[in-house]
Amino acid sequence: MQPVSSLRLAAVNRHRQRLFGDSSLKVYTTTPEAGETLAATFAKDWFAQRVWRTTDQGVKESGRWQFQIPAKEDWGKSQAFMLAIVALTVYDRRWKVTKIEKPIGTSLMWKVKAEIQ
Repeated sequence: MQPVSSLRLAAVNRHRQRLFGDSSLKVYTTTPEAGETLAATFAKDWFAQRVWRTTDQGVKESGRWQFQIPAKEDWGKSQAFMLAIVALTVYDRRWKVTKIEKPIGTSLMWKVKAEIQ
């Protein structure tokens, strides 16, 4: 697998800064003993976009988002916690995780689908 290209990361960071400024993305997991705990903080190279869904009545809903977070080469060991995340926050905005897609192929990006809480 190859890491994401530097041109792609530069574009990702410009888009992220337009939407969220310099805020970091924080991911949370949950355990029965500790409850919800901070698992990791990503300061750069992550990407977010709205996923528009049209209802049966033809109304567009914008509460869904897709986040792309860079994966490490050894993501199966060093980022195994990503398979158990339940929530994301950026500054004071919060999303509930609905789906997590593992990095596949050469992209080395986690794809996380979430809804605004």
